[in-house]
Amino acid sequence: MTKPPLISIGMPVYNGAAYIRFTLEGLLAQSFGDFELIISDNASTDATRDVIENCMLRDARIRYERQPVNIGVNPNSSHVMRRARGEFFKWSSSSDWCAPNFLERCLNELLAHDDAVLVAPRTRLFQDTPSKPQDYEFDVEILDDAPSARLARLHSTLTLNNALSGLIRMSALRRTRLVEAYRGADVVLMGHLALLGKFRLLDQRLFYRRMEAATATVLQDPEAVRRVLYPQLSAGILFQDSKRQLGRARAALAAPMPIAERVRSLTYVAKICYWERKTLLEDLRDAWRYFTGGTPS
Repeated sequence: MTKPPLISIGMPVYNGAAYIRFTLEGLLAQSFGDFELIISDNASTDATRDVIENCMLRDARIRYERQPVNIGVNPNSSHVMRRARGEFFKWSSSSDWCAPNFLERCLNELLAHDDAVLVAPRTRLFQDTPSKPQDYEFDVEILDDAPSARLARLHSTLTLNNALSGLIRMSALRRTRLVEAYRGADVVLMGHLALLGKFRLLDQRLFYRRMEAATATVLQDPEAVRRVLYPQLSAGILFQDSKRQLGRARAALAAPMPIAERVRSLTYVAKICYWERKTLLEDLRDAWRYFTGGTPS
């Protein structure tokens, strides 16, 4: 067993042959090289495996695994983190691109601030090629001292969840339930991380996110998103919004904080439930449709 690297990068992928070589080249060219790259192939049916194995011949830092069946994007995202050995962790999609000093700059910032659990750079969005990107102006930075204030700031400011592609302390991630198998679980995870510490934003645009319908669920219709989350239709697809609210409550109960802060955090979670009460009613309608032979919305 080799010495564990300082950083682990986890890449869940499904049918990513069109873009994954481009993404891998950006990661393997990082100025900070003490990392492992764990790729979990979600039973791809295209040439994804061939592309990865070709890159593995040139760089021993890549670890490749293949799921026997498509388990869905969220369980696969959690899988790569559980396989990680580093002190710090970064999720990477198979279609985005990171500037060569991404890891170095994020790591230096985390090492300089013990109260931060996550560091991410500013983002540029692109289609086809990153040569003509669009600057994204709404990346989050959360520096409040109180956990409840950090949770509230996250949910009032987060739009695109670019920060999840930043560098995260593994000690914080291990306190969470990772990316659970329901819609919006990545935002629940971010909320749990915000309860555990601060998010710092680098004032450099080092993250380039591909915004195309084939790669960004925010641009896909509900049926396409459902296939990404649940490749096989089952009762697990039900109560999506209820699971999300339960995840928020669990995070507020699990994160270490003073009693007064826990009460404030749980109160804020209750407010979110109230604001999103219509979606909870939709859960019941979806369950009725499912058990009467219809299709959930």
